[in-house]
Amino acid sequence: MKKKLVIIDDHKIIRDGLKAIFRKNQHYEVVGDFDNEDELFDFLRSNTVDIILMDIHLNSTDGIELTRRSKAEFPAVKIIMHTMSDNQFNIDEAHRIGAEGYVLKSSGQKELEEALEIVSAGGSYYVK
Repeated sequence: MKKKLVIIDDHKIIRDGLKAIFRKNQHYEVVGDFDNEDELFDFLRSNTVDIILMDIHLNSTDGIELTRRSKAEFPAVKIIMHTMSDNQFNIDEAHRIGAEGYVLKSSGQKELEEALEIVSAGGSYYVK
């Protein structure tokens, strides 16, 4: 059974690119993609999701705050921050609030898939 992914990013081209990557993937399926927190929470309240790929810089809110809220309301959903920010403070803060992973957008598909595998198996994956 495929793991269900949701993408939240305020850039449509990123969401479309990630959906294209996972379209033929046998382990993961993108079941939703959103550019704002309201749509994300509406979806999470009525659908089963395994992992959220979340940008840290969103137009409508801060990804760190959104992760904090997501973990409070949906503690079983795993979160991987997928961002351009390699700021150590953001990495540490994401870890502190319970995100299971942190992958840079400059990483390749292979690293993202590795992070997903590790997080899906119950581990954590943080960029070095």
